[in-house]
Amino acid sequence: MKTVTEKQMGENPSSALTSDDSSKLLAQLTEVLSVLSKNDALTIFLMANEGIKSELDTPVKIGLTKKQYYTRLKQLVDLGLVTKQNESYMQTAFGKIVYQKHIIGLTNQIKNSKYLQMVDVLKADSKFNDSDIMEFMAKVQPQISSDLQESTTKISMVTWSMEDMVTKVLEIMEFAEKEIILISRFTNDIIINTMIKKANQGVTVKVLADVNLVRGFFEKAGPMKSNDKNLKERIDVVSNPYYPTPMQRKYVEVPFCVLIVDNKHVGLEIVDGYSPNKFKMAVFATDDHLVNQFHKLFDTLWSKAKDNPPQLVTKRS
Repeated sequence: MKTVTEKQMGENPSSALTSDDSSKLLAQLTEVLSVLSKNDALTIFLMANEGIKSELDTPVKIGLTKKQYYTRLKQLVDLGLVTKQNESYMQTAFGKIVYQKHIIGLTNQIKNSKYLQMVDVLKADSKFNDSDIMEFMAKVQPQISSDLQESTTKISMVTWSMEDMVTKVLEIMEFAEKEIILISRFTNDIIINTMIKKANQGVTVKVLADVNLVRGFFEKAGPMKSNDKNLKERIDVVSNPYYPTPMQRKYVEVPFCVLIVDNKHVGLEIVDGYSPNKFKMAVFATDDHLVNQFHKLFDTLWSKAKDNPPQLVTKRS
């Protein structure tokens, strides 16, 4: 019996994981697909989008035996797709993503399969390039064109460790030619030195620093004297590890880290919902759609960010 390898899964985000992690992800993926391939389990999962009342006659109402219902329900709960809220079973956050992105998405693509066959026919003809095909599909079926563009996202790396994330960030920054944009709630001396070097080489560098991170800098530095004639420079040195360099820096409350280089490469920190202050994982990709989305986030934060670091409580000598 053949087994699915990572290579057969194509541009696989798990390529940067250890073999144990990859095996676990593949096993979980297989289990999710296996359970949802069962008609009774899929029925329960679809109904959980609106909520299924936890009542004794629920199995009969949806046309299942008690054994079928409770067996599949337990599997969906164990996989994290469904959870009990008050007196109803509802899709979890993970379940809703699977429902929207994969169940509804696949349903729509099945409906549009004839248009996708047209894409394959056009691709087989050397007279048409990808731009021609996208332009044609945008006129015939705009949603298909949008989905095809999203499917071209190239995940270059997924990392679960801070060390691997730093290595990837340095690699991307090293080849920056025009612009580096960083939303950061962490600090790393090697990354800072690389950005200073690129800024001195003429690359535009913009940094949004987390106000909580900067407050931590001041706490370590200790209280400053308000009548110190060098107070402003001391504040600049403590609050800005890039000082003095020709890069732009503002301060705001940062939700998570984002890196955008040359409007082409994007790195995104995935926050742990249970421990939001800790690093969980990061995803790196080359994708115009993602770049545009996170550039909008950066612009929004930049517009409301402060030019000066968080206010300090200083002491008089």
